[in-house]
Amino acid sequence: MTTFFQRLLKRSTIEYQLLLALVPLTVVMVLIDNFIDIQAWSANYNALIITLVKSALAIPVLILLIYTLAKILDRKLANTRIALETSEERFRSIFEKNSAAILLIETDKSISMCNDAYCEMTGYSREEVVGKSWTQLIPESELERLTTFNTLRLQNSPDIPDNYELMFVKKNGDVRVGLMSVFYDRLINEIVTSITDITERKQMEVSLEESREKYRKLIDLQGEGFGVVDREERFILTNPAADRIMGVPVGKLVGRKIDEFVNRNNFDLVRQQSDIRRAGNQTTYELEFIRADGEKRVMLITASPTFDAQGQFESTLGIFLDITDRKNIENALKKNESELKALNNTKDKLFSIIAHDLRGPVGTSADLLEVLIENYANFNSDEQLKMLDILKNSAKSTYNLLETLLNWAIIQTGNLVFKPELFNLTKCIENAVKNLVPTALSKNITLLFKSERDIFSYADQNMILTVLRNLIGNAVKYTYRGGLIEVKLANQGNRTEISITDNGMGMDETTKQNLFVQSIPSSKYGTENEKGTGLGLILCKEFVDKHGGHITVESEPGKGSRFIIDIPMVHSKAEAPFQASEPVVRQGLKQFSNETILIVEDEDINYQVLRSILTSINLNYDRAINGKEAVDKFLHNNYSLILMDVQLPEMNGWEATMKIRENDSDIPIIAVTAYASDPTRIKSLEAGCNDFVTKPINKAKLIQVIEKHLKKDRISSIIHK
Repeated sequence: MTTFFQRLLKRSTIEYQLLLALVPLTVVMVLIDNFIDIQAWSANYNALIITLVKSALAIPVLILLIYTLAKILDRKLANTRIALETSEERFRSIFEKNSAAILLIETDKSISMCNDAYCEMTGYSREEVVGKSWTQLIPESELERLTTFNTLRLQNSPDIPDNYELMFVKKNGDVRVGLMSVFYDRLINEIVTSITDITERKQMEVSLEESREKYRKLIDLQGEGFGVVDREERFILTNPAADRIMGVPVGKLVGRKIDEFVNRNNFDLVRQQSDIRRAGNQTTYELEFIRADGEKRVMLITASPTFDAQGQFESTLGIFLDITDRKNIENALKKNESELKALNNTKDKLFSIIAHDLRGPVGTSADLLEVLIENYANFNSDEQLKMLDILKNSAKSTYNLLETLLNWAIIQTGNLVFKPELFNLTKCIENAVKNLVPTALSKNITLLFKSERDIFSYADQNMILTVLRNLIGNAVKYTYRGGLIEVKLANQGNRTEISITDNGMGMDETTKQNLFVQSIPSSKYGTENEKGTGLGLILCKEFVDKHGGHITVESEPGKGSRFIIDIPMVHSKAEAPFQASEPVVRQGLKQFSNETILIVEDEDINYQVLRSILTSINLNYDRAINGKEAVDKFLHNNYSLILMDVQLPEMNGWEATMKIRENDSDIPIIAVTAYASDPTRIKSLEAGCNDFVTKPINKAKLIQVIEKHLKKDRISSIIHK
């Protein structure tokens, strides 16, 4: 109790404070009470005594009240003090033990506190920092920015960041980079800042960015396409080369899927390669793709998988190269290699046939001619005719073989001239059969031709004749004496069917399957040891295929063979503008009586053939033996038509034609050449020729061509010099 009264009278205690507060309150209460009861005691002389008594009673109550309140408040204050001390201790512990450098800054910019981390980070001691302005610890370049931030922060502006990078200075003068977190604590009226030194991290970021930029430039500058696709095969990163390869503007490939550039036929390949990468394997493969502009190209792709931290497939990194040009070169080389092998085989085959099948007949004919010339006077007319007939047949046989060889060689080189026309197929077959009847009769073979009616077809007549000659000739070769060969022609819907049937040797299944295979020789001796080249049937198939038709064979050993040809586009006679196999009408020749033809030919034998044909149809002629002479004669004479050989000395036929065309664009010029190929025909027409005739000369064909061009009116006059 003594202690209580001591505290009650001690100014700094709470009891004293309560006493000062309650005594005046008690006095006021007593006075109010007395004032209220003044009517009761105002007449009483003992009022003063009563007041004193009341005061005496109030004082103990007041002291008790003060004591009670003091105890209660003292306990509360003690608890508050303990909590405050604990909180302060925790704050100091956090403040001091925090790994980040922390500063408390007064509103006047002076530093009130700093922790050990700040001292360790900067090299300053607390004494060197506390009380100083924070502006002394940063470079001049940062001062304006940070001052503005602090001013706005004190104004509670929302336009300033709570976290930002700044430059600070260590005690040794080093300038470092820090990441600052800052806020204004209004309770303590101070700015709290936390600073982390990120100098090394920034240096690493700069180095990483520089390295990334180098790699980015390297990727951008490389010629190969570079791309990264996600799990959905969608591009998430590309370089300019990839954009160019895919045919899209630079930067526009990102976001697009691979499927957009791949033909549906290659979807399975893309998925298969994707599955291989998902399994963790790198893949390299070729893929045909379609550029954005629709062009088909080929690329070589090398793709590697990437995985996330959990080992899950994340994306594919791919490098791809457009190899279309390389593939085209490879294909061209393969094609050239194949063609070269084919040409070498053709050459070997030609040399073999020339050595065995042409050399003998030509040599024999030459020997027979020599005998005939040397002993001409010793032979009577019948013997002379017989020997000439033998020579004629040998020449025709040799020519047919040579024509087969040339046609076959032309096919191998791809220069075959295909000239379809509308003609009487029935007449054509009749002529082919008629020409082979003597050969059949020599073996006592009956050769018959049957047709329902005249059938017209749009086809290359020369090719059809070659096919017929080969197939009927083979039938004669492989039919025994006294046999029968039947040739039939019939319409089968919109196709024409020609069949050649014999009752000769026949063939087994293996021979039948290899008949039209060029790499497997199929030729064998006939019933009387007739020789063959094995090229005839190959040629027949090529010619029939050229017409979009088919050639098939039915045969059994000892029971003969039946070859069947069908070709499309059958026409009626009403659609035929002319019949090429029919002879020229004689009365049409009178109009040629006053015409002169220039024959440009260096070979005497060819000139004699052309001269005799022109003479037979009442045409005049003149001759030039080379291109230069042809041009000179044309300029000084008046000709109605020119027959121009192509291969000439001094100036070839094409050059001569172009020279003539410089002076006259109307005179008909007919190219006459042994080169029956498309390039030769095209080159002749480009040089200025009006038409094209092949050697050996077909008289009816030549007359037909001459008649066609001499009927045309000349537009411009011939220039004479």
